[in-house]
Amino acid sequence: MKRYVAFLLAVCMILSVAALAGCGKKVVPVENGSPAPVSGAESAVDSAPASDNAEATEAAAVSTVTLNPTAFTAKAGDYELSFEPIALGGNTGGSGSHDFCGDYSEGKYYLSDKNAKKVFVYTINGTTADLEKEYDTETGFEKITANHNGDILLSQGIFEAYELLRDGNFDKLPFKHDLECSKKEDFAVLTWVNADPTVIHNGEEGPWVFENINDDEKRVGKLSMVFDCEIVGDDVLIGGTYKDNGEENYRIGIFDYDGNEKVMSAASDPVGYSALYETDKGVISANVSKLYLHSGDLEPVGQIKDLKTEAGFDSADVSTFWVKDFCDDGDGNLLMLVYVKKTDDTTEPLLYKVTGF
Repeated sequence: MKRYVAFLLAVCMILSVAALAGCGKKVVPVENGSPAPVSGAESAVDSAPASDNAEATEAAAVSTVTLNPTAFTAKAGDYELSFEPIALGGNTGGSGSHDFCGDYSEGKYYLSDKNAKKVFVYTINGTTADLEKEYDTETGFEKITANHNGDILLSQGIFEAYELLRDGNFDKLPFKHDLECSKKEDFAVLTWVNADPTVIHNGEEGPWVFENINDDEKRVGKLSMVFDCEIVGDDVLIGGTYKDNGEENYRIGIFDYDGNEKVMSAASDPVGYSALYETDKGVISANVSKLYLHSGDLEPVGQIKDLKTEAGFDSADVSTFWVKDFCDDGDGNLLMLVYVKKTDDTTEPLLYKVTGF
């Protein structure tokens, strides 16, 4: 059944990104403070009489849900976590299925999504993220990662990966699937749902320790499906399903760069993973709006059942509060990116600084 669901997911992803643009696009940086382009509808409103403008503004205010995230704390076992919102500048939201992703590198936070076809570059100052540049990529992404050189790489699941070059060019890379890079050295892992993970050394892709993960007869290793992969320091974290002695369970595995298993969560772990990361206290993982804490040995030590409620949002304003990505800012602060779908069918990214674990 899980592979049937995964197959349906793959079909949906193919349909959703079938119109993606090709390679070698030139991106155009828009410096902070430049006016955002307006749609035809907005232009029509601008040219209307003042009274019509007032009516249009009032109607828009009624139909648009405005989010005002505030700081909050929540208990998870013996830990009290603090969540502090970081205000994102720029027109980052929109309508449709915007599946936001982000990463931090060399003092900058990079935010992208798979439909709006933009990459936003921020400098974080306290609780504010100042927008420095905005790149039009002409294609969309579901994963963004920075490598050990600070290069920004974006990938499209079953489709290609690209590099956002420092001169503003946008280059296609000779790889496919979701790309996750080490920030320590020249090492990266490519994963996607039920494809075999591969690794990249010195720009060359090659096999890793897991093979035939979708084949019960030929499988090498326990991994049978991938939900998320993160590289933190010397560790490769893979949240997914693992099959052992005929039983298949959601688990988190931590591996070294050679693919040797360092630790594995219990087979009784009941949840999937939309995001995960490692801190000096253990591993934090998320399943949509649920948050889980694990010790360094991947023993469960606490959970938050509903982050949406803890954050102060209810179903009248927010229909989906989905934790998409964790990363750190290099100073020991954990950054959590949330995909929010509002009841007016618009989407918005929220960024929080998380402390306490």
